[in-house]
Amino acid sequence: MDVERTQHVGHYGVVFTLIHFTVQPDDAASLRTINLPEITKGHFEVIRLIEETYERMLAQGRPCRMVLAVSNRLSRNTADLLNDQRVRVGGAISSLSGKAVTEVFGPIVGGMAGMFSGGKAKQGIPTYHVGDVIVSIDAQVAGGIGPQRSSSALLLKNNGDG
Repeated sequence: MDVERTQHVGHYGVVFTLIHFTVQPDDAASLRTINLPEITKGHFEVIRLIEETYERMLAQGRPCRMVLAVSNRLSRNTADLLNDQRVRVGGAISSLSGKAVTEVFGPIVGGMAGMFSGGKAKQGIPTYHVGDVIVSIDAQVAGGIGPQRSSSALLLKNNGDG
């Protein structure tokens, strides 16, 4: 399995190492042996994410092109910017759903619905901390029933030790 690495600077200055590789049908059993020096902690979780994504693709004898993105550890500034985005998204969802419900059920029910939906939206978006690592994978298979794509993401928490 040939592995190619590139770097990309994403939103808020998050630097990602992009690891491009193609899994041939005969390579599937060796996915656990991929060398990922970018992952110092959580290696098993990342390998499991790769395996689950590959299995979900149902490649059936076709090559599966995968791109694994691994961020550098987040800085305080980057984590704060990502968390501010979390608050803005929750606020926008709260406002929109509150207005929609207010139209039908009135301002009291609309206010409660807005608070509830905004809180639920924020729960679905992770909170970032200094040292966390963002990992995502994108897989693509061509042929068969047509092109297939799948993406997954994982947040490796720092847990205060680095």
